[in-house]
Amino acid sequence: MKTTVKTSGFAWKTCALLSAISVLFIFLCGVWGFSILRAQYTLELKQYGNIAGAILSEYPDAEQTLLTAMQDTGYSQLNEGFSILEKYGYRENMLMTGIPYYHSALQSFFSLLAITLALYLILTMLCFFFFYKNQQQHEWHLHELLEKYLADNYSALAEQNAFKPIFNEAFTDTLFKLGHKLMAKTQALAEERDYTKTLVTDISHQLKTPVSALKNCFTMCIEADSESERADFLERCGRQMIRLENLVTELVNISHLETSLISLKPENTLLSDVLTDAINTVYEKTLPKNIAIELLDPDRESEARTSLFLNRRWTAEAIANILDNAIKYSPADTTITIRLHRFYSYISLEIEDEGIGVPKEEVNRIFRRFYRGNHPVVKQSEGSGVGLYLARRIFEEQGGTISVKPAAGRGSVFAVHLPLPEFE
Repeated sequence: MKTTVKTSGFAWKTCALLSAISVLFIFLCGVWGFSILRAQYTLELKQYGNIAGAILSEYPDAEQTLLTAMQDTGYSQLNEGFSILEKYGYRENMLMTGIPYYHSALQSFFSLLAITLALYLILTMLCFFFFYKNQQQHEWHLHELLEKYLADNYSALAEQNAFKPIFNEAFTDTLFKLGHKLMAKTQALAEERDYTKTLVTDISHQLKTPVSALKNCFTMCIEADSESERADFLERCGRQMIRLENLVTELVNISHLETSLISLKPENTLLSDVLTDAINTVYEKTLPKNIAIELLDPDRESEARTSLFLNRRWTAEAIANILDNAIKYSPADTTITIRLHRFYSYISLEIEDEGIGVPKEEVNRIFRRFYRGNHPVVKQSEGSGVGLYLARRIFEEQGGTISVKPAAGRGSVFAVHLPLPEFE
């Protein structure tokens, strides 16, 4: 990494240095060319002055004639002049190289031009070479980075500052945004794969018990010696079938909720309607134990009439799971109390039972998937340990929370906080 950065910087510095040398050399060549022209101009002036001096010294009366000839732009005496100069080797169409002082000037000029062109070509080739090497370094670095991405290796994301001397800042930011996005997707896929493995293991474990019990009941039913025994085992089979059906339904709901196959589409819903749906769901389960469900609303305007922005069906199912849990672990002839309190930004729903309660060490565990407590009553009762977990997920998906604490006397208080629409 460091070697590549130095090579890239060296390429730019070298090209800048070569460009500066080219500009300096062209400037010096210009100065040299100007000095040659000035020297030639001075030499030509001296020659004209020498000719004029020689003529006027010999023929003083010819001064006017000389001035007139110098000012004659029509060159009226040109032919006569060249007819005389031809005797001394000067012709009208004579090449510049035939004149001695022009010959040396042209030699210097073409030598300077050849050196300038040669140096320019050399410097240009050097610039192209360094730019080519620099481009190769860029391509190699980009290839290396993309290969790492393809191999799910995102260690280069920690070296973002090291890439900035190689790529421009915008391109570097784009590369690292791509890397972070790919890393997030890779992590999500890994988590989903782990979740799938765990879910399959949990489902297998949960289904094992009712399926085994159902199999044994059917076996005993077939081997029964009397109709009464057969009827008894058929009844047990029916209970196991119901248990199995409920478990499968809960597992499907969890799976769909966690994989976003269930969309909790919120709508304006009265809390009273949600509570009515939840109570109606568990009402029949209260009858054998003569358990009453009582709603306490301290506000004269009735908090139950509060309109919330949530999914009615799934919120009612989450509350029903809490009520079902309270009914299951409460003794007969007790009361489940529902209290409502409206606060500034949310409404609080408290469900208090008179059951076995939740030990302090299990307060943070009972909302886990498939978790069941260690109380003897819990172990003896049927259940899958997904009801409270599903309730927690439903509330959290809608911006709410759920917690549990011991009741003042006996039992537990489940507190649900749901946000008011204007504060979501």
